[in-house]
Amino acid sequence: MVAVGGDSGTGKATLCAGLREIFGEERCTEVRLDGYFGLNRAQRHAVGITALDPRAHDFAAMDEDLSRLAHGATITKPVYDHRLGAIASLETIEPREIVLVQGLFPLYTSVLRALFDVSVWLEPDPELKLAWTIHRDITERGYREEQVRAELERRRGDYETFIVPQAAYADIRASFGRHTVTFDKNGRLAPLDYRDFASESTRIRLVDDGPGPYPRSIIEVDANIDAATARTIADAIWNSIGQRHASARPDRLGAHSSPDGVAVSRALALTQLLVARRIALVADHLSETIAV
Repeated sequence: MVAVGGDSGTGKATLCAGLREIFGEERCTEVRLDGYFGLNRAQRHAVGITALDPRAHDFAAMDEDLSRLAHGATITKPVYDHRLGAIASLETIEPREIVLVQGLFPLYTSVLRALFDVSVWLEPDPELKLAWTIHRDITERGYREEQVRAELERRRGDYETFIVPQAAYADIRASFGRHTVTFDKNGRLAPLDYRDFASESTRIRLVDDGPGPYPRSIIEVDANIDAATARTIADAIWNSIGQRHASARPDRLGAHSSPDGVAVSRALALTQLLVARRIALVADHLSETIAV
């Protein structure tokens, strides 16, 4: 069970798309938590709350469905249509080896937090997040730029109150800046073999300053890392994931939508691979535990 959380427009769907490419669509299933809105857009506006207010979400159904999925049961859940601003249909989701759960509130309740074997929180810097959100909402959801800016401003208080605190529960916090991508791993998970990341474009620190049996590890990767260095690091990570988890290497990772069409980011590709490696390590540990 893998949680991918963050504010709207932080790249959750893009990260999950890369993970599905790495592990294979047949091994993954994805759950989008926007299907658990308890109030549609018109109802939220009528009572004066935003989509980032927990009162707009059905956490009882979310807790129950994800608990059932984690224990191997098939679920039927609602699908939210962002153009309509309401639930539009139902979908059936079957459990698979890797369950990717992405949304605004994957770590909000204690029930949810207890379900996940790996949790990732995405935190682009404010300028990047604004640009990403505007691009997505215009191209995919039919909004005008002024509508997007006004809605983000209206949500600002709820973002700080309800969304930001969840990051403290994440195993990995990935922060995207214009010049650096930073991976901050908490002390719950064992450190990786950092020789895979050794280069002039990466910086690594261990910080023993919190709870957990292991030190925090912080990896910084230049956002504009050159192709040769990125390829060397990607090869090392891919080899460590191993054929047991991903036998067919994708032709291209790091693809994302941009104003100029589909672009490829080497730093994003490394982000997808780094998260995949962590998932593979946890999967190995769980397999060993079950075998014992």
